[in-house]
Amino acid sequence: MFHVKRRLEKLMKLTIWVSIAMYLANKFVESSATFRHLLRVKKDSFYKWRHGKIYYTKTGSGSPLLLIHDLHPASSQQEWSKIIEPLSKDHTVYAIDLLGCGRSEKPQLTSYCNYLFVQLINDFIHDVIKEKTDVYATGKSGSFVIMAANMHSDIINEITLVNPESFGRLAVLPDFRSKIVKTALHLPLFGTFLYYQLVSRNQIEYQFTEKYYYNPFHLEDKTIFTYYEAAHTSQSGGRHLLAAISSNYMNFDIRNAFPKLTNPVHLIFGRELPDAEQIAEAYQKANKHTTCSFVEKTKMLPQLEAPKAFISSVTDI
Repeated sequence: MFHVKRRLEKLMKLTIWVSIAMYLANKFVESSATFRHLLRVKKDSFYKWRHGKIYYTKTGSGSPLLLIHDLHPASSQQEWSKIIEPLSKDHTVYAIDLLGCGRSEKPQLTSYCNYLFVQLINDFIHDVIKEKTDVYATGKSGSFVIMAANMHSDIINEITLVNPESFGRLAVLPDFRSKIVKTALHLPLFGTFLYYQLVSRNQIEYQFTEKYYYNPFHLEDKTIFTYYEAAHTSQSGGRHLLAAISSNYMNFDIRNAFPKLTNPVHLIFGRELPDAEQIAEAYQKANKHTTCSFVEKTKMLPQLEAPKAFISSVTDI
């Protein structure tokens, strides 16, 4: 009995010291990640949505165009930074940071789900843009736009999807393993520590060199630091969104909705992205209103890696 008590005391002390170490590590990351202030905020550029404030910018004049970045707490409208100016010559360009991302509010929601972002897109167009608009969206965010247009075709005009996820990937449902990850990320201390490992500078740089960019020599330090800062604004608030993404709660099976769209849809793929041609073929077979183009020598983010080639792709539509 005595030995058991001693072991419990040692375990308690170890737990306390580990907790202190994680707390100090978390605080260090929080203070060091945002000191560059790369994500500047204009005070009046917030849409007061019912689930949290949404940061957006408005540039140029002409027909409205809404830009929606890929869904990840490290992502923001920075994804479109190199093409906003040329697009603004013919459009009033609205670029938003999605809820849980960038400079937008990062509420401690355990109920992040796909439909939440469908509502956000519809409400933003209705309340801020106030007229039918073209929409560009990257990656998983494309599925939200498809569902939004399916529900309210009167507010969305032409749709451009940049590297949309495959129908099969979007149909994956949460399982037991993914629910464990979700639970872990929601934990106050350990969840914060785990989140900071998943969005560390090294991890973000790895994502860019292996997935986002075809040529890593095109990658600028400022881009890495901006994504790193975006993941750490509002401290660890982004972990709640990452928990939902990692556990497949943000997936939308669009195989029934996409064929019903009457909106013109254009797909833009990075030529070097794995399975790009197969995904493009599946989308075009599903909906006759769909056209497709490829940006050579790019992967996930052609608008950042090869902005001139990307602009050529959208102007040729």
